Amino acid sequence: MSRKPVIAVGHRGAPAYAPENTVASFEEAIRLGARAVEFDLRMTADGVPVVLHDETLDRTTNGHGEVRHWEWNDLLRVDAGSWMHQRFAGTRVPCLDEALLAIGPYARPVIELKVEVPPAVLLASLRKYDLEGDALVISFEPRWLANLRRESRELALGLLAEQWSNELPAVAERVGAEVLGLHTEIIGTTQVAAAEAKRLEVWAYTANDVGMVAACAAMGVTGIITDRPDLIRAR
Repeated sequence: MSRKPVIAVGHRGAPAYAPENTVASFEEAIRLGARAVEFDLRMTADGVPVVLHDETLDRTTNGHGEVRHWEWNDLLRVDAGSWMHQRFAGTRVPCLDEALLAIGPYARPVIELKVEVPPAVLLASLRKYDLEGDALVISFEPRWLANLRRESRELALGLLAEQWSNELPAVAERVGAEVLGLHTEIIGTTQVAAAEAKRLEVWAYTANDVGMVAACAAMGVTGIITDRPDLIRAR
């Protein structure tokens, strides 16, 4: 069994208990013991980075259409909480700065790029709150990570993958990543060992039951992305 410390990473906050990718969800994840909080980043029509997983607003708000066609001032009027429960009525889609302010003082911000965000825009917000050395930026797109690495040696990066290939650790190494984030269905001791040979940490997504959390920890995973951060604290 691994003796490595294992941290809970709130997946879009704590969406088992509060609307995903909202300040309420981030605060709940931190309350439940998450040491890091992951959220998704997209861009509005007027170039504001905002926190939303899907391309469209339809699933998690009362708005409609693709977020890239909305301007930030219009997005402020969208309700991102009522779909889950009436007590979350009026919850807004946060911008990047709001997410960093909610998470940064208490846990590590983990930012997943859903679209290509200009490095200067992302780094400006991180530097404003002195979080460049604390945040982790993750993506399925190696090129986006490589672009960020060219602009910052201090920012931590993580490459995500849904399918395993023997080249993945080398790709992560080339873009300057410190973390390899793997879907729980493809993680095994072989994959963890291959990543560790390149001095990469392995994080797992998304583990939402005690058995999966225990299995990931036993294999040497150090970060477990979960909808229920209290599972890791309880363990």
